[in-house]
Amino acid sequence: MSAASLYIVFYLTFVVRKPKIIAKPGSFIYRLIKQRCPFATELYWPTIWCYGGRAQTVVGGVLKSHPVVTYEREILGTRDGGEIALDWCNTKNPTNPLTVLILPGLTGTSQLGYVLHFVLHVAQKLNCAVVVLNNRGLGGLQLKTPRVCCAADTEDLEYVISHLKNKQPRRPVMVAGISLGGIILTNFLCKMAEGKSDITDEILGAAIISTPWDLFKTSNSLEQPLNRLLFNRHLTKLLQNVLKEHLSSTKFQEMTLKLNCDINSGLNSSTVREFDDKIIAPMSGFKDCNEYYAAATLHTKPLCKINIPLLCLNAADDPFAPEESIPFELLSRCPNIAMVLTKHGGHVGFTEGLFPRGAGLMEKVIVQYSQALFEHWSQGRHDSSFMN
Repeated sequence: MSAASLYIVFYLTFVVRKPKIIAKPGSFIYRLIKQRCPFATELYWPTIWCYGGRAQTVVGGVLKSHPVVTYEREILGTRDGGEIALDWCNTKNPTNPLTVLILPGLTGTSQLGYVLHFVLHVAQKLNCAVVVLNNRGLGGLQLKTPRVCCAADTEDLEYVISHLKNKQPRRPVMVAGISLGGIILTNFLCKMAEGKSDITDEILGAAIISTPWDLFKTSNSLEQPLNRLLFNRHLTKLLQNVLKEHLSSTKFQEMTLKLNCDINSGLNSSTVREFDDKIIAPMSGFKDCNEYYAAATLHTKPLCKINIPLLCLNAADDPFAPEESIPFELLSRCPNIAMVLTKHGGHVGFTEGLFPRGAGLMEKVIVQYSQALFEHWSQGRHDSSFMN
């Protein structure tokens, strides 16, 4: 047997798998996914020549195309004088009265390749409005206050969701958070649940993709030699580039001085952890990155109190969210959470096909899940016959 034949046998035997669904048996979200979402019973075929976690992460970020998406920008002034932007797509008479809000990852904006594919895929498949949140200081926005995007800070998301409901009170909202966006979204859901706030009239459902569950373990993983070379250095440079964009502003310099931010140390950081310690933590009201990570980490939060359906898509080989950092036992007891775990997929990878330049598994999961929730909402939330 040739080497190519052996590789194909290996791929078919050990790589191609159905995703694992970890959820409370009999719960609404478990039944919804099992009965209404084809991805739950279909095999996931990762790109055959780059199925590993690191390869998927790199290829998903480098090879993915940048489709043309036409946005309409809406600038929002926050309560503290800051500025965020909503980039809207497919707002002209969509067939379905649904809005899908996308929260990008670290330094992410509406123009990133994976975000563009999400927007295009969701808009085309669901024929609904799609909107991307561009955080403070990103996507061409000025940083008007001494406050940056932080995994533990949910106030801007709270403001955006309230704005969407005031703007379109009869249109359900589905929220999808990717990587850092998923941490913020989950912290928001936990905060609302802990405060006993009923958000079922504001949010139809939520999904998080490639979300790190424990920022300490994420940092440890990213500081391993190969991960440091492939990912950590690049992410640190992205953060430093954002910082450099705002250094020409006298107002920004004054703000960082008041907050005791060590700009030079931030610009000379070699890891994300160092940058977070010198810049993000003090600008977000934390004394250091340890306090910041403890506040943002998810596995210590009241996940079982979340009161809307939350789908979590992770890959077991994600270098940003190591499998041992995911609280599977806790998630299996939460009545409104379902973990969809693939053997391969990396971080925001989940590529498919020989030439993975387009949408892959993660876009498919979000579309099918959103469609199932929207159909359930359309037929009446309390119509139990839908799931029987």
